[in-house]
Amino acid sequence: MVRRWEMVEPRTDPESLIAALGVPPLVGCLLANRGVDEQGVEQWLNPSLRHLPDPRDLTDMDRAVARLLRALDEGERVMVHGDYDVDGCTSTALLVQFLGAVGVDVGWYAPHRIRDGYGIQVATMQRLAAEGAKVVITCDNGSSAHAAISAGNALGVDTVVVDHHRLPPELPATAALLNPKRDGDGNPFEMLAAVGVAFMLAVALRAALRERGSFQTRPEPDLRDYLEVVALGTVADLAPLSGVNRTLVAAGLRYFRERRHVGLNALLEVAGIDADEPVLASHLGFQLGPRINAAGRMDDASRAVDLLLESDRHRAKAIAEDLDAINRTRRDQEREVFADALLQVPETTDLSSPGGLVLWSEDWHPGVVGIVASRVVRHFHRPTLLLAVRDGKATGSGRAISGVDLFETLTGLSELFERFGGHRAAAGVTLKQENLPALREAFATAFTHLPASSWEPVLRIDAEVDIAQVNWELHEVLERLAPFGLGNAEPTLMARGLTAVGVKVLAGGRGVRMRLRGRSGPAVDAIGWGLSLPDGMLDGPVDAAFSLSVNHWQGRTTLELRLKDLRSAI
Repeated sequence: MVRRWEMVEPRTDPESLIAALGVPPLVGCLLANRGVDEQGVEQWLNPSLRHLPDPRDLTDMDRAVARLLRALDEGERVMVHGDYDVDGCTSTALLVQFLGAVGVDVGWYAPHRIRDGYGIQVATMQRLAAEGAKVVITCDNGSSAHAAISAGNALGVDTVVVDHHRLPPELPATAALLNPKRDGDGNPFEMLAAVGVAFMLAVALRAALRERGSFQTRPEPDLRDYLEVVALGTVADLAPLSGVNRTLVAAGLRYFRERRHVGLNALLEVAGIDADEPVLASHLGFQLGPRINAAGRMDDASRAVDLLLESDRHRAKAIAEDLDAINRTRRDQEREVFADALLQVPETTDLSSPGGLVLWSEDWHPGVVGIVASRVVRHFHRPTLLLAVRDGKATGSGRAISGVDLFETLTGLSELFERFGGHRAAAGVTLKQENLPALREAFATAFTHLPASSWEPVLRIDAEVDIAQVNWELHEVLERLAPFGLGNAEPTLMARGLTAVGVKVLAGGRGVRMRLRGRSGPAVDAIGWGLSLPDGMLDGPVDAAFSLSVNHWQGRTTLELRLKDLRSAI
């Protein structure tokens, strides 16, 4: 796709930040682009756990703590019911470890994507009750689980929900429902992933136990031991890296440096991240997260939870290698489904007019449709629903473009679904196969209210630099804004009038590698994954949009440009 380049409009005054704080002009510009003001800059540049809000301010936190204290006092069995993605697995592992450390009789259950579907089911609640559970904690699900929670109540099982998804009009009858969406827009916990909510529950419960003097007779858990899994779950679930999330992820990445977590250290090894290489948020999102997710997508999420709970180095290495193999299978399936989806689009869609895409097949694995939906969105710049059909039912995932609230859109089509849920940018749906044609027709015309500009892909540029400025000093300046991710994207810079030399197409057409030279200074290494260029573009000067990255290869550490786009020089 041809993208329009657009400079980011600062949301605060960069000049006031530069003058008041003495930060370099580029830092002031980047902070202003992210909406950071003078009051928030210290927390942004130096995020500290001291800045965390009091978790007792979350609605129902007092009820959740009281119910778990009762379970501890009376020796009741507590079962943690997770979800099959990274957020669900990390939330489960965190609470199982913490509750076990404070003496709770705790077990866990990781649902199977195909056998169980999303969220806790009535049959699962009945089974957990039969196994002696008196409290069930749902992680990354449960806010809409009316039937299962009602079944639990009838069986004498109380449910504590730990979730962050959109709330239904009527809440289920829980012992406690911890979901930041209950506390209104702008509350400090609003953007937490479920693992962040789980961490807040652990903080509040430890404080209550401390007040009771419980740690006079048993060791007090160090909550810093859980920050690595909190960081992983937060980044992998695409929670915005601002506010509380930024603080938690920054702290978690600091602890990753020590490589203390046995399971995650094994996963770093199989992912090829060297022991002397700093762990970045991008490693969590693109290398660790997919391997954890692969278990729930292709097989059984319990393998991922096993890894996060494992304390033996050799067993952890074996599990990590299993997850790596499953992830390779997932990538193969993803490539096949993506190729098939691209063939479907011209047959089912009028590409001359904007609209949403609904694609389905009986041959697609349900575990990869969400990933492929994201790729289809990037390819066509259209909201997309991708569904796998089995036995008369279609189950799948949707992804949105900027300006689209996918959850709100699906709410308007709710009569077509058996169930749906999710967020503004991503959602999951289940419906009868017979409703698919009606869904395709309705979704294709659901976005007529959007302005024409919404359908034009835009590349947003943070700042313009001279290519001669690209050096380690610039890298250090940019790193002051890390960790990067959703809500704090790695800065996209632009340099003009460059000459490309040594251009090579990567094997399989995966992208291009080159060196870029300006009017002065040395040429800089550059790589553009997935970047294809029109014939003749590099025959003359070009403008480059890029992020700056560090390449670790064969014991060498070098700077290189990660190209976002190239265009003929303007």
